[in-house]
Amino acid sequence: MKPENGHTNTPQGDFYLDKWFLDVVGEHGEAMIFYSAKLGWKGWTVSYASWLRYDPATGVRETSGFRAVQAPVCKGNTITWQDEKYGVSGRWVSQAPPLQARLFDDGAGHLDWHCHQPSSKVTLQFDDGTIIQGTGYVEQLMLTVFPWKIPMRELRWGRFSSEEHYWVWIELRSQVRQQWLWVNGEKIQNGVIEDDRIVVSEKDLELQLDRQVVLESEKKIFSVVKKLLPFMPGFKRGVPLPFLLAAEHKWLSGGALLRHGAVIGRGKAIHELVEFNGKQQNTSLKNT
Repeated sequence: MKPENGHTNTPQGDFYLDKWFLDVVGEHGEAMIFYSAKLGWKGWTVSYASWLRYDPATGVRETSGFRAVQAPVCKGNTITWQDEKYGVSGRWVSQAPPLQARLFDDGAGHLDWHCHQPSSKVTLQFDDGTIIQGTGYVEQLMLTVFPWKIPMRELRWGRFSSEEHYWVWIELRSQVRQQWLWVNGEKIQNGVIEDDRIVVSEKDLELQLDRQVVLESEKKIFSVVKKLLPFMPGFKRGVPLPFLLAAEHKWLSGGALLRHGAVIGRGKAIHELVEFNGKQQNTSLKNT
């Protein structure tokens, strides 16, 4: 799939977003995150790809671009994706059944979350001969409503994997708290989700997260929307300022899994907090 940036018919309606997130945590502490997305708005479409690479020796590097983008390809229990411009290709082999949920639906549009691979084995190959192997995760978001219509002042998301365990969580906080949490594929009710720990009292489990590596700490939505404007004239007029200026914090954490207070597993987690200013929901971006 290689969508072209420009004006086309948008059969999905006035707005849609098809966004893939793929990651890998390598055997030597390195990590990579890939995004591949297609956005449609009032007949205009734009494709977008970006990647973030963390190396313990050199820190974090990021790159992104709006251009024809190849979407991930699913075949059986394997997902492949490549970016010819940046000279990288990857293969994710699933180690656990998929998960899915409808996170929002107001009748006019919805947000569907498909976690194709909550835990996977990954091999990345680069044109310079570098190979990264490790554990990974793949999800896809299908959004047909403007994201700022979804009530949330804080968004928490994360995934953890070790040799024997995997956790996935999403929480939207506003006047009402909505939560989705899975432990080894089992849906959990009434967990406690914080930035440094996840607690499942009914199973006497606690996942402690050290937030040792900061992968991102920025107003990422602002940066992406600013880059969108040349491709989608007029898009800025509809974006509320609090949504635009949301602060995103993403971490690579060492995770310790405890049962009855004793460690039963260790692994790695990628997780994030996005903070929205709920006091100005009716303010729109006028000038950028």
